[in-house]
Amino acid sequence: MKYLLLCQTKPASFADVPESAMQEIMGSMMAFNQQLIQAGVLLAAGQLAPAETAQRVYAEKGRIKTQEGFALEGDTQIGGYYLIDVPGEPEATGWAAKCPAAQFGSLEVRQVAYSPV
Repeated sequence: MKYLLLCQTKPASFADVPESAMQEIMGSMMAFNQQLIQAGVLLAAGQLAPAETAQRVYAEKGRIKTQEGFALEGDTQIGGYYLIDVPGEPEATGWAAKCPAAQFGSLEVRQVAYSPV
């Protein structure tokens, strides 16, 4: 079963984090990536560009519109994701619990209900 782990944080969480601590966090995230790869469960992963660079595409009165910088200051934002293939939800939430991002944010675990590929 495929699950998407959405890494969520608030930008303010990193406002006062020293560079050395940020490097330590990134190192622990890279080690977690390797654990997923070695376990053979990782299908895809990525770190997203800052939310202020996002484009929102939506319909309004029958017309397609776009909006730049969709995220609001202080809102929880998706900073990255993992797509994993595991036997079930207990394994998916188990991997999410091991993710260092859970220490400074949260992970939303969602089963992929349908995938065309």
